[in-house]
Amino acid sequence: MATNKEETFLQLRSKKFPVVLLDLGLPPYPESPRVGLELLKELVVQDPLLKVIVITAHGQKEVAQAALSMGAYDFLVKPVDDEMLLSLLRRAAWRCSLESAWLSAKREELPTSMVLESEAMRRVAEEVRRVAPLEVNVLVEGESGTGKELVAQLIHSWSKRRGRPFVAVDCAAIPVNLGEAELFGAERGAYTGAVRRIEGKVAQAEGGTLFLDEIGEISWELQAKLLRFLETKEYSPLGGKAKKGDVRIIAATNRELDQEVERGKFRLDLFYRIGQMMVSVPPLRERKEDILPLARHFINTLSREFNVPPSTLSKEAEKVLLTYGYPGNVRELRNLISRALLLANGGVILPEHLGLRVGESTEDVGISAAKRGYDLPRAKRALEEGWIREALRRHDGKITPAARDLGIPRTTLYDLIKKYAISI
Repeated sequence: MATNKEETFLQLRSKKFPVVLLDLGLPPYPESPRVGLELLKELVVQDPLLKVIVITAHGQKEVAQAALSMGAYDFLVKPVDDEMLLSLLRRAAWRCSLESAWLSAKREELPTSMVLESEAMRRVAEEVRRVAPLEVNVLVEGESGTGKELVAQLIHSWSKRRGRPFVAVDCAAIPVNLGEAELFGAERGAYTGAVRRIEGKVAQAEGGTLFLDEIGEISWELQAKLLRFLETKEYSPLGGKAKKGDVRIIAATNRELDQEVERGKFRLDLFYRIGQMMVSVPPLRERKEDILPLARHFINTLSREFNVPPSTLSKEAEKVLLTYGYPGNVRELRNLISRALLLANGGVILPEHLGLRVGESTEDVGISAAKRGYDLPRAKRALEEGWIREALRRHDGKITPAARDLGIPRTTLYDLIKKYAISI
């Protein structure tokens, strides 16, 4: 709390505040709003993002209007209603955080949902800045839900191809028999059921970037055709003539592709072609500095999406978020916040809204197993089974979202459920 102009600016220099509550009746003339209005003018000039809520005396409608015209966020009339004040403070802080995130992203040319608080993610951004201008294919590696598509978008936006199309393909969702048509297109009548011409993703991305998410899921046959395109820049739509294509390939995987090569499930020559440069995105548990900024970002964006009042995180909820293990990474954090927002309904988010307990962490499963004298294979099985049960519990036994959080194909999850005799 500051009692004069000097104290106000001293506190603002020592700490960043999103909102200032300003009583216009300041000394040495508390009966006049003049000193308060002068301070308001200086505050908004010094920090345009700062939200200043002014408090005026009853009957000072003209003063309130003058304050708004000078840049005040809103005003309250004495006597101040506590509930209204709290609601206004929340709205002002929410608006400030939104504008700060937008400006930060604009300054760095980042996707607005990308957070670079941690040193690990700053290193990723520096790596992206280095490879983006180069006309090489890039392989983005990382666990499911870490934000690999955002990294791909960042590579595109920092490349010479920005302004041209960015086309994303979920390779895991392409039916095996339609993979070639999905990527390279098909003429009408090229196969049974082809009642119209299909424009492939390569053609849609012409001049820009084609992002192949989860490239480890494509069939061996489609791998061969993709390799030929990368080598010759030429492709043929099903039933059509050969064409030239100018696209940059950015691929992503949550698998160890070099191990897939050893197993004979992924072509070595294609691995080298798509991985001319590699960028690795660390899991959320290894960049804990990003957790709370990401949580606040999701609160801001999801509250607008759900049309609910923005909430704030309690200290207890922050502690829970910081100690959880996040097997589903950033995607799982988003799901936790969406659930909490709906339950809190504009109030303070508490641990029970998140559905987690203080200190709960999936990392602890392996540690506790080791302490009980487990050998490493048994500890691995205990950890795997624990994560699977937790993912299924979070998604009410639904296979597809649970598999997505775990970063494995649905067929693999079915096999593991059978292996561990898990009932769903």
